[in-house]
Amino acid sequence: MKRSPTHTRRLLLVAGAVLTITPSLTPLRAQGPGIFDAFAARKDSPSDPVFGGLGLTGYSGIFGLRVSGALNFNGGSDNTSQSGSPQYYRCDRYQCRGYRTSNYSYDDGWGLGIGGWSVDADLLIAPFRTLPYMKALLLGFSPYGFVGIGGAGSNPTNAADTSRGTWSYGVGVHHDLIGWLGITGEARTRRSLHTSAINIGSSRNWEYRAGLSISFGGSPASMPGQGLAGINVPSEQTLVNRFETAESASRITARVLDRAEEFVDTPYRSGSTNPSIGFDAAGFVQYVFAKEGIALPRTSHAIAELGEEISTRIGSLRPGDLLFFSNDGLHIDHVAIYAGHERIIHATASGGAVRYDVLGEGPRGEWFADHLVTARRLVAEGRALPGVRRDDGRDEGELDSPDHAPRVRTREE
Repeated sequence: MKRSPTHTRRLLLVAGAVLTITPSLTPLRAQGPGIFDAFAARKDSPSDPVFGGLGLTGYSGIFGLRVSGALNFNGGSDNTSQSGSPQYYRCDRYQCRGYRTSNYSYDDGWGLGIGGWSVDADLLIAPFRTLPYMKALLLGFSPYGFVGIGGAGSNPTNAADTSRGTWSYGVGVHHDLIGWLGITGEARTRRSLHTSAINIGSSRNWEYRAGLSISFGGSPASMPGQGLAGINVPSEQTLVNRFETAESASRITARVLDRAEEFVDTPYRSGSTNPSIGFDAAGFVQYVFAKEGIALPRTSHAIAELGEEISTRIGSLRPGDLLFFSNDGLHIDHVAIYAGHERIIHATASGGAVRYDVLGEGPRGEWFADHLVTARRLVAEGRALPGVRRDDGRDEGELDSPDHAPRVRTREE
């Protein structure tokens, strides 16, 4: 039974209503980088066949590459026949008979006919695919455009093959339904490879495709604490936890700085971690942080593998961050604790003891500012941060060299 245009429009309206309310019923998930889809396609003409096909798409960001193919099948016995004018006559003594030659069939002899085919390789661009908030504003729809090359044709068994190479372009839209399942609709117009003109044409020139898609290779963008389309909506408890962990980190940092200040004027002693006899630079930092339950390696270059790397600009530093210095500009061999207001507290050989210095102030401060190579944050959200091991060519057990900053003048000098 042939559907009327009115009946088709009603089905489209119902489908549109379902798609509109779907985002409010289920949280949206991010499309995976791979999409497999099964589709049906046809042109806007009752005489054009319906194609069924499969496609595979791979995305990188907003760009994708898709390959797809489709076939039209018929039952083989349902032959398509046409009659034309008699092509020749055959006469005997009683009469002349005309024979027509324009009848043809798609029957391939197996009871199943292939009435047409198409293959395409398309380059896609989906500008909102990686922007969940834009998809939310569009009620879950993700529009895209594409351009591609391929081929298409009909394939009757006893008539000329109409296969031809084509290039095509069009637009489409994808909608996530539930999890990895989605639907796709698009419109495409084909042009012969020998034609370079871009022409919109009438609706009969366009091929319309609708299909179901399965995304794979990605992870859900909507996790606990997230709302529609993966937009973060922190709960009250989440905000409380973040406040408590930030407060905990501040308390740890304050205790580290208070304990470090207790050892001001403790003598510098190379290779020592004993406050009774003195510290070297890494020994001092290791001892102070150990009192807060944070175990650190024995050398500055090993400590520099821990935590999170941050900018060495003064505005990026927080009290409690560790600053690392190099005598030769290549190998880290000194560490200090940032105390705020451009001050550092450290066990320094050139200073003779644990003391404060101000970055950029005086000859010593200028030396440390010039030889600062990196900064690390060891404590955040109330916990010690993990690190990434780096190999600077030094032996793990090799102790740090004394710093070469200008020496502190004593009263006797």
